[in-house]
Amino acid sequence: MQEDKCVIAENEREITLSIKELKKECLEYAQHNFQGKTYINADTGREIQVSRQGLGEWKMKSKTREQVLSIRILDQMLENAAFDHHAPDEKARPNVESFSYFNCQCTINGMIFNAIITTKRTMPYGDKYYHHYLENIKIKPCSGTAPTLAS
Repeated sequence: MQEDKCVIAENEREITLSIKELKKECLEYAQHNFQGKTYINADTGREIQVSRQGLGEWKMKSKTREQVLSIRILDQMLENAAFDHHAPDEKARPNVESFSYFNCQCTINGMIFNAIITTKRTMPYGDKYYHHYLENIKIKPCSGTAPTLAS
């Protein structure tokens, strides 16, 4: 897994917000800062556009504070994520060519996660951010003094 470049934590004010309030603020942030913009993934050189639809998927599926907060580093995740694999559109929609999956290690509120990012390649728009979710990375101590990462 690549170097941890994507780091974010709640500030003192955000800690006092309910998850609903935090989600509202983070959605507004993402709409203002990312929606309609394109980011180049360093691993593939492909452009990935952030759409209203992708942000809507994130909003609908986000249930934890860390998942909600992660949208604030969406640009960094899209640029730094490592390509994992392609998959066909199982629904065989005429305007969808395929889906691509990426991994990006990030630290949110002091916890390490693997962000699994999905992009959708559509005609004629190209790659669009579809959604992402966070997978916990458990730290296992080894026989020495330094911890090692285990997925």
